[in-house]
Amino acid sequence: MLDFLREARSLLYRISAVEVMGVPVDWFFHLVGATLIVFCASRLMTLGRVVRLTLLLMIAKEVFDIFAKTRAEYIRPPTLDLAFDMTAGLIGIGLGYYLAKRYPRAFGRRSGS
Repeated sequence: MLDFLREARSLLYRISAVEVMGVPVDWFFHLVGATLIVFCASRLMTLGRVVRLTLLLMIAKEVFDIFAKTRAEYIRPPTLDLAFDMTAGLIGIGLGYYLAKRYPRAFGRRSGS
């Protein structure tokens, strides 16, 4: 079990260190992930519930990151990276909300027969 956790931590470090054109890939994943969650889940729930669920998932993921990326002996306060991750997620929520309102029947029932 400890080997699995070490590998997971190592993977988190590698992903958060990758940059494309100066932008961390981590931010892109937050943006696209939040957009997809809000857009797709809005077909099953009300948009308000979906936004709250996505915010809860984002906060849970960031709390997990704080503990998963540091050693228990010296857990440090969150850095600016957390703020950028949350900002990218909030922008993704807004984009998903906009797309869900703009294209309400992208999934779901067919029109006509």
